[in-house]
Amino acid sequence: MNQEPIDLITVGNRPVRLSRPVLPHAARRLAETLPQLNALNEAGKSQADAATALGVSIGAVRTWIALAGISWTNINRRGPYTKRNK
Repeated sequence: MNQEPIDLITVGNRPVRLSRPVLPHAARRLAETLPQLNALNEAGKSQADAATALGVSIGAVRTWIALAGISWTNINRRGPYTKRNK
């Protein structure tokens, strides 16, 4: 399957340039998911909440965010960690 990578997708009437080229099936999936992802981001949901709502892993959500260049608003950061004394 020799497929040409795509770096520009159309969501609604608006073209979105991806941060790197992806195969056509991944581009179609991203184009279908991007409106939901944007709505979840604007609703202030965490990436974990978005992954649960979309039925995918957090890693997939983070990959889509990076590809589309979305600035996620509600990021639950981990840390700072304290050292435990044994």
